[in-house]
Amino acid sequence: MFNKTKKYIFDLAIEAFKKNISLPAEFKIGYKERADNNIGFDKLLKLKINKTELTFCAEVEININRATIGLLAHKKDYMPFPPILIAKYINNIAAEKLRKIKVQFIDTAGNMYINNFPLYIFIKGNKPIDVFTKNRAARAFKPAGLKMIFALLKNQDLIKKPYRDIANKADVALGTVGWVINDLKKLGFLVDMGKMGKKLINLDRLFNRWCTEYIERLRPKLFIGRFDGPYNWWKDYAPDPKYAQWGGEVAAGKVTGYLKPQDIILYVVRDDYNNILLQNRLYQDPGGTTQLLERFWGQCKTDRLDDTVHPMLIYADLVGTGNERNIEAARIIYERHIDRYLRKDR
Repeated sequence: MFNKTKKYIFDLAIEAFKKNISLPAEFKIGYKERADNNIGFDKLLKLKINKTELTFCAEVEININRATIGLLAHKKDYMPFPPILIAKYINNIAAEKLRKIKVQFIDTAGNMYINNFPLYIFIKGNKPIDVFTKNRAARAFKPAGLKMIFALLKNQDLIKKPYRDIANKADVALGTVGWVINDLKKLGFLVDMGKMGKKLINLDRLFNRWCTEYIERLRPKLFIGRFDGPYNWWKDYAPDPKYAQWGGEVAAGKVTGYLKPQDIILYVVRDDYNNILLQNRLYQDPGGTTQLLERFWGQCKTDRLDDTVHPMLIYADLVGTGNERNIEAARIIYERHIDRYLRKDR
C-alpha cells in the first residue's frame, strides 16, 4: 500500500537503480500485497535484467532504524518471495546489517544489495540526495498519538467509543483523539462506516508502523535510567502489576519459555520507582543491564493486570534491539499472541 511519500521514494529508488548499473533493467509492480499467512508487504516487484527475471516482496520505508531491520528479519521467512527494502537512504551500518540478515535493498541514493542468483550487486557509501523536505511525521505517530494507537490496537472496539473514553483509556488529552483519528483516516488505517461506527483496517501495517515509531519517538521519552544490582536480582522480584510490569527479554522469557534474559526492562509508575530501587538494591549505572521505563498506558478497573506488559509491547522491545536471539523470541510471540489481533479486520 503506497501513500504519496512512499510512491515518491519508490520511483526515485528505481530511477537510481537504473542509473547506477550498466545493464538495462525493467521493473514491474504486481498486485499481490499479502502472503497466504497474513504477512503483509507493500508491493510484489518483478525485476528483469537481460533474460533474468526476479520477483520480490517489496517493503518501502521512509526511515530505517533497528526496529525496521528487526521487523524485516522476522517477516522475511514468511514471505512468498525474497524481501527487498526500498528506502530513502540506507547508510553503511544499516547496509551491512541488512546484508547479514539477507534482506536485499535499493535506496534513492543508488545504494543497493541484490543477491539472487545469478545476479549479485552490492553498492554502499553513496550520499543521500537532497530532494526531500524535512520529514514531518503524521501527528498520529508522535508520542501522544502512539499512546493512543497502542490502546486501539489492544482493544479495537475502543475506536467505536466516545472520544472521552478513548482519551481516558489511552491516557492522552481529549484534543489528541480527534487529530489522531483524522490522521489514521488519511493514512488508510481507519474507515468510518456510518451507523456501524469506525473501524481500524490494515492492522498489520499499522502495528508495524507503530513498532518502528514507538522505538524512535516514544520510547526515548519514557527512559528513566539504567541501573545495576545483585546478580540476577530480577529472578527473585515479583512486581506488583499496579506499579510495575516486565517488558523486553524478561517478559519474553516468561511468555515463551524460550529466551534467557540478559538485558532487563521494567515498566514502572514513575512516582513509585524509588521504592523498587530500594527493594531490590539497585543503583544507577550508565552501563547497567537494567532499564526502567515509564509506563505510558492508562489504567482501567477492567484491565487484566499481569506481571508482563502486553505482547505487542514485548514484541516492539525485542525487534527494537535488532538482536538475532531476540528476533526469534519476537517471532514466537507474534505467532502465538499477536497474529490473532491483526486478523480481525479481514
